[in-house]
Amino acid sequence: ALRESHRVEAPPDQRQSIPPFEVATIRTESSTTVFGGQPADWVAYLSTSPTLRYEPGVQVYVYLQASPAAVALEADGEDSEWLARLLRRGYDLARRHLGQKPSVIATFDGLLFERPRERPSVVRLSPTLPSLGTREMEYSQGGAGDCVRIVLQSPYVFGVRDALDVSEGLSDAEKLGICWSMVSRFVSLLAFPSMPRDRFVAKIDVFARMSYVALNLLYEGRHAGRLVPTPVGDVYETLLSEASDIPREQLCERHPYFRMLAKLSFMLRARPYEHYEGEARIAAREYLDATYLRLSLAGAMPAVPPMMRPMEFIRKRHDVRVPSPQIGRYGILDDDDLEAWKRVNKPFRKLGFTLLRQLGMGDFGRVYEVLNDNNPAFPARVALKVDRLIGKKKHAILEAQEAFRIGSELACAPHFVRLYDTGTLPRERFTYHVLQLVDGDTLDNLVGVAGVEHGSVGSVPRSAPRSGRSEHQARREYEQAVARRSGQAWRRARMGLPFRFPLSPAMLLDLLTSVLLSLEEVHQLGYSINDLKNDNLMMSRRGQVKGIDLDSFTPVRTEADKFTDFMFLSGSLILLLFNAAETSRGRELAWEALTQDEVSLRHELDAYWPLGDVARLSEGRVSHAAMTEVLVDLVLRSRSLTYARRPDVFAADIARLIEVKRALLVEDLVID
Repeated sequence: ALRESHRVEAPPDQRQSIPPFEVATIRTESSTTVFGGQPADWVAYLSTSPTLRYEPGVQVYVYLQASPAAVALEADGEDSEWLARLLRRGYDLARRHLGQKPSVIATFDGLLFERPRERPSVVRLSPTLPSLGTREMEYSQGGAGDCVRIVLQSPYVFGVRDALDVSEGLSDAEKLGICWSMVSRFVSLLAFPSMPRDRFVAKIDVFARMSYVALNLLYEGRHAGRLVPTPVGDVYETLLSEASDIPREQLCERHPYFRMLAKLSFMLRARPYEHYEGEARIAAREYLDATYLRLSLAGAMPAVPPMMRPMEFIRKRHDVRVPSPQIGRYGILDDDDLEAWKRVNKPFRKLGFTLLRQLGMGDFGRVYEVLNDNNPAFPARVALKVDRLIGKKKHAILEAQEAFRIGSELACAPHFVRLYDTGTLPRERFTYHVLQLVDGDTLDNLVGVAGVEHGSVGSVPRSAPRSGRSEHQARREYEQAVARRSGQAWRRARMGLPFRFPLSPAMLLDLLTSVLLSLEEVHQLGYSINDLKNDNLMMSRRGQVKGIDLDSFTPVRTEADKFTDFMFLSGSLILLLFNAAETSRGRELAWEALTQDEVSLRHELDAYWPLGDVARLSEGRVSHAAMTEVLVDLVLRSRSLTYARRPDVFAADIARLIEVKRALLVEDLVID
């Protein structure tokens, strides 16, 4: 039972020959964000009443005392005493082993005790939980719910209990190897903040710190390029190898979690976590990107059109065989696409990249999905963006060195794609960027506004200073970009399907929150986007929003450097508000005028926003007026540049939107 339960946590082998590129989705209002399990299983679990969701009569209260650091576990009745003893046993074993490394035990304790806890948490068991463990908290307006529930999967916990009961003759280290998944999940779920602004960022923080702890618990060093397991790690590797059907000697190459730990092996020096935090968060973000699942938005994502499916391939020793490219397949729409494919195909094959499909085309080049045999440090499949260096737009393309610098500084930003490498094709006047592959589509395609937005900016030479420009100059750049949208009509011909159904109010607010948090994030990292639009924002099939274009990014030196971002944001918000929920797209919308006219904007929201009776949907918790107010403020304060001058107001309005979103459904806040 213990070995079988670990299969729940065994992520897909990202280096398999033909990985799945679609997620089986199911329609749901829930904005739950999880990192394991399948959508249908989560929907079934969340739809089950609490009386049926949990094992009856088993409940343990957890009290955390920060000074001195102490964990108290109190069983709620005799039927729960075994669980309290099991959790205590696992926690004590972990702390005893970690105590030999002061910096590691400090990080472990920090996960539990750095935040004040006024109420105890309660541990429950569930036979139908789709992952090994999850954290649930009931939402109440104005504050947290009465209690945080740490829910563990009962078949797994029973397996740990039974394995330890028959563990006579095993060392304490081997016993810890048996229960480490339970202990690490238990501590991580207790450590997660109750009301995070950004659940993904909070998950990355907790997961990165726990990865530092786990690495130093499971391994003692490296030898001949391989991690050397401790007795704890020896048992843990054996269990995960059997669960994933990956031989132990191949775990660090084929299993995503162990591959991440191998990348972070430098942390075995066990200096204070703060010395490794940047690298740890980047590695954690990359691992979690592959498992991220937001139920509401993932359920709305369309299937991959047949003509956009990637090539199947066959490996013959060191050779990769693929079919011939042809118009109407693999994302190739016309003769220009086919000619471009043929021109770069052989040079990329020589570099170790095999083209599988064309993902899209922008103003300055094309993007391909490729099989990566170039660098084992990259994922098995990556995106290649190929930029032309000839012609009038040469000055608008990022030089490879500058692109890599910006990509490196944004590597910790989970709302933007990773840039792994850059280069120039031999004997070709093309630069290319090796990017994180996001299987999905751009927001303009998904809401049906492709070609409506402003034209691409990128018109300022990379060497020209951007700071010090005036508001007048920023507005002029914006107006020029809007005037160029007529040249974007070609985008409407590109292949893309809309959301499977009009987004509900809760889904739309999920989407808007992701867009706003992504812009806030990049500004906090000291950059402006300069070309913010729905065409440059992508939604993965797992419901994750990511910025995909770094071509126009520049450092922020003054508030004026953020002006165009917020002017463009106002237009993007209007287009999302009035199209994501439309049942019949194509209605003419003077979006530029609405960004500046409060009366017209309010009239449109009152008369044409087809989202139903918000007060009825929320059972009186959110009024139509309250929702309208926050949306109007977001649009108008973006366009008037209030947010550029007052980032505190922007942060406060994002918090307002999140509060409205949570109050709309009052669902359990779930993270696994």
